Amino acid sequence: MRYAPDLAAFGEFVAGLQDVPAAVIERGRTIILDSIGCIVAGQRTAEMRVLVASEAARGAGPSTVLGRRSALPAAAAAFVNGTAGTWLDLDEGNLHTKGHPGIQILPAAFAAAETADRSGAELLLSLVAAYEVSCRIYGATAARLAVHPHGTFGPLAAALALAKQQGSPADRIAETMAVGATLGLASSRGTLRDGATVRNAYTGLSGRLGFVALDLVAAGFTGEHDALASVFGKIYGEAYTPAKAVAGLGRDWLILRNYFKLHPTGRYVHSALDLVDAVVAQCGGSLDPNAIDRIEVDTYAFAATMAQQTVETPFGTRFSIPYAVASRLLGADRDITADGSAVLASPAIRDLAQRVWVSEVPEFTADYPARQRSRMRLRLRDGRLLTAAAELIKGEPEHPHSPAELEEKFLTLVRPAWRDRSETALSALRSIDRAPSVRELGRQLRDMSAEERP
Repeated sequence: MRYAPDLAAFGEFVAGLQDVPAAVIERGRTIILDSIGCIVAGQRTAEMRVLVASEAARGAGPSTVLGRRSALPAAAAAFVNGTAGTWLDLDEGNLHTKGHPGIQILPAAFAAAETADRSGAELLLSLVAAYEVSCRIYGATAARLAVHPHGTFGPLAAALALAKQQGSPADRIAETMAVGATLGLASSRGTLRDGATVRNAYTGLSGRLGFVALDLVAAGFTGEHDALASVFGKIYGEAYTPAKAVAGLGRDWLILRNYFKLHPTGRYVHSALDLVDAVVAQCGGSLDPNAIDRIEVDTYAFAATMAQQTVETPFGTRFSIPYAVASRLLGADRDITADGSAVLASPAIRDLAQRVWVSEVPEFTADYPARQRSRMRLRLRDGRLLTAAAELIKGEPEHPHSPAELEEKFLTLVRPAWRDRSETALSALRSIDRAPSVRELGRQLRDMSAEERP
């Protein structure tokens, strides 16, 4: 079958990708490190322990459950690792593609590389290829607000990484994309409002469905001629622009526009948290929450969807600007591995959250995503007004976190599982492109874990 020009162009790009800029390699290494840290921490939740045990009961395999001593069949490992990776909502993302590519690609790519005993360089190249193409596809999609991006482009992205590892030719890669594009989920953004943790499974299913796409193509199944326009332009979005998707392919690397997170909340919440820090700094680093009368946050449309002052689940506290602002002002957000239960149970946080109001400013929305404009007005009971404004969230490429901050984040996330071996893991993952065997690396990571097999 002859595929649409955008599918054909992406197939040629992925099949031929070999040499990439040093900055892209470094960013890919950091994405792998960051994603694995998030996965290891997420595995410690009660729900993930049960899920891993359920998968393990169906049989062992060659692919590591990161943060544990167990190993599963590749697709199962991709599922549980991908699901764990979004539990704390600390995984990297990309505002220019409106989603979180890394955690939808790395679990499947790592599991497949273990199974086939590929090198770290092969793993890294497959991640870069899949990241770049999937970013471009969803970035060229006028996505519907009701659609959560997890699980939309994820199956296609995971399948791309697997096809790249296998050395598939361009036409086979285009076929894989066409099939993978139609395997996405009915992923609802309403899960954020309700704090519904099924949302975390979306990224895990992306990895599992990547293997399904590969198997379907190997069996002779075919996809739509114009699958990207059909799925992303009519189902997930109001429109899809192929010319935008392929513009600058191989020259303008979207992976370099990603962000990393230090706060365990939805990305759109971070704008307000940066402003909290700015306002507190104006007060010499200390502000009595009891002295606050009202806080107003003006922001862009996506952030304004997180305005709820009432939250009913621990997970839901991660997607409420009022709760996140109150938590930060009360110093309750310092443990990035916390599950949100203490925040939800706190009367002081609940009370202060009722005094935080969030509004959309159309001009701010118009400037997004190039600028993430927000402003805060904090009125004290004595009549004083404190204000702050920002145009870029910390962690964006123009306002990045330092390498030391990201490494400390990783160590904080993995220490409960890897303990005194955490620095060793950091060193190994920092140089993953020089690892001769991902299978051996996975074995070493399993041996580091303090967790018992389920």
